[in-house]
Amino acid sequence: MRFGVASKQAYICRDCGYIYSDRTPFDKLPDKYFCPVCGAPKRRFKPYEPKVSKNANATDARKARKEQLKKDEAVGQALPIGIAVGILALLGIFFYLNSVY
Repeated sequence: MRFGVASKQAYICRDCGYIYSDRTPFDKLPDKYFCPVCGAPKRRFKPYEPKVSKNANATDARKARKEQLKKDEAVGQALPIGIAVGILALLGIFFYLNSVY
């Protein structure tokens, strides 16, 4: 009989790009766990999908991931603004056409 090892989920710090992939499952860590690199609280981590390599927490790799995280979060923040601007433009066109015709 073979027992498979449960796949462990890696988590990434959204502030500095540090990847937690130790043996202890992330959800079993105490709530007062903090990032060993930047000191961010546990709530600032999110699941990380790509395969984690041995040198995942090297300074250059973390900096590159941090920049990508910033870009990803900026897109998420800009989307509601874009939607609001689009709705206002449509309303403006609607009222303009109704007043002209």
